[in-house]
Amino acid sequence: MTLSARTLLPAGLRARLAADPGLGGGTVLESALAHSPAPDAPFLACPRPLPVCGGGLRGEFSLLDLDRLVQSWAVWYADQGVRPRDRVAVQLPDSFAYSVHLHALARLGAIAVLINSKAPRETALELIRRTEPVGLYTTRDRLAALGGDLARLPGPRWTELAEDVPAPEAAELPGRLRFRHAPDDPVSILHSSGTTGVPKPVVQTHASSVAGPRFRLTHATDAPHELMMAAQPQSHLGSVVYAQYALLAGTPMVALYDPSGPELLAAVQEHRPTSVMAFAHAFAELAELDAPDGALDSVDSWVTMGDAIHEAHLKAILGRRAPDLPSAVFYDRFGATELGWGVMVHPRSLGSRRNDRCIGRPDALSEVVVLRRDGTRADTGEVGLLGVKGPTVTAGYWNDSDTTYRSRLAGYWLSGDLAYQDEAGDFYQLDRAVDAVETAEGIAHSVHMEEFLLSEVPALADCAVVGGGTGGRTVLVAVVTTGGTARPRPETLLASANKVLREAGHQELAALELARGGEDFPQGVTGKVLKRRLREKYAELDRYLRDCDTDAVAWTLDAG
Repeated sequence: MTLSARTLLPAGLRARLAADPGLGGGTVLESALAHSPAPDAPFLACPRPLPVCGGGLRGEFSLLDLDRLVQSWAVWYADQGVRPRDRVAVQLPDSFAYSVHLHALARLGAIAVLINSKAPRETALELIRRTEPVGLYTTRDRLAALGGDLARLPGPRWTELAEDVPAPEAAELPGRLRFRHAPDDPVSILHSSGTTGVPKPVVQTHASSVAGPRFRLTHATDAPHELMMAAQPQSHLGSVVYAQYALLAGTPMVALYDPSGPELLAAVQEHRPTSVMAFAHAFAELAELDAPDGALDSVDSWVTMGDAIHEAHLKAILGRRAPDLPSAVFYDRFGATELGWGVMVHPRSLGSRRNDRCIGRPDALSEVVVLRRDGTRADTGEVGLLGVKGPTVTAGYWNDSDTTYRSRLAGYWLSGDLAYQDEAGDFYQLDRAVDAVETAEGIAHSVHMEEFLLSEVPALADCAVVGGGTGGRTVLVAVVTTGGTARPRPETLLASANKVLREAGHQELAALELARGGEDFPQGVTGKVLKRRLREKYAELDRYLRDCDTDAVAWTLDAG
């Protein structure tokens, strides 16, 4: 790989770019080109190469290379009749192509609807129904998966296949077609994770979509040896905003994709990045691998955006670095598609003390509070709703004003989490509001229990706690995975789990299931556990226990 550090912006240029009033989500490439010290130097590596004008594939890009490709796609979209404010849905194999199409459409004032490459048929159809795109650019197999239902939707008017048009003819976008964005003009629609329901179309504007990268330009400095690896779905907000930052700052970056643990390990060994951003599921899998000595030594910082990663997983990864090197740091950034950026950060190293479910403190870009349901501020230590205010927060959900306004309280955007703040000013996430389990013994916070169990029961690799129904009451059920080749008995795991829960004053589990495959531990397209599916599975727990494989399930209640 021949990426160049000549593209890095010095401090003066970073400050000038951050202060540029014309900088926004619709002008990222133009602004980057105007300030870059080396616009012709390759700084972006694409392990999944992109089709380029004139045929063939390219795995490395300079700013000028990207701009030529983006302009050519913009002309192609204009030729399809795409105009300002039109939505165009894009669903492709996971690669940096998502950002290319986003920038091309933004040049026209159009809005890219980026649909995760792994999105199920129902999810993709619902996002298309709600956003009513004029066009759909996708692959043959993804179009086939949508089936005849696509024709019954109000859009799209046209569909083009990547197999037929892998890249457009080279072209330069005429000035008359270049859209002039106002700060609140929408530039993208990126969908939420869907862990609590059907993924929702989240709007980012010209101003909000670069507020995070603009902030980082003035609050961080990249070293000449820096190499970022974005190992999230390239359609996800985390990858999109970090790609925008890399374009603006000139930071060399490997635009990977959403990898499994083994794929992430192989990519780190090949590219030797200094920082890696991925989802919690990839880190959980990586933590269970027997990595060769030195395989992770290049990484100084690990970053996650989304649900806070479990302590057991991050410590296992940090512990793989050679002992003679300084400890790497894990930057647990708490964010969501709706928040537009990782608004809170909790840096941890091997020497950090255990601090279950601490998500840190907000950066200077955002205001974070804990609210009661009436909108008043919760007291220190009082559990309430986490609210966020700041320039990165979404303008709302496309075509859904009801859900948008229900997500706002007292001027804050509700993240959907239950949290509290301690006397030191640190915030703690206890659960998603919809995942808290109300039992006869009180409210059980599932995420907090999962964190505790993973730290206290070494045999567990991952776990999810939900409520199940039996005899007219709600009880707690855990579905777990284990590492290594040994397969502990579920009754042994249940006894161990309940012993540590009981001693710590937590409610105990009524049942525990040892996952035998992905269907037992369902995850969404962003790797988060789909607890709504588990709740459906255990809704009639006593009946499920009568019919289940007793080699994989243990329980403490009478299953009849």
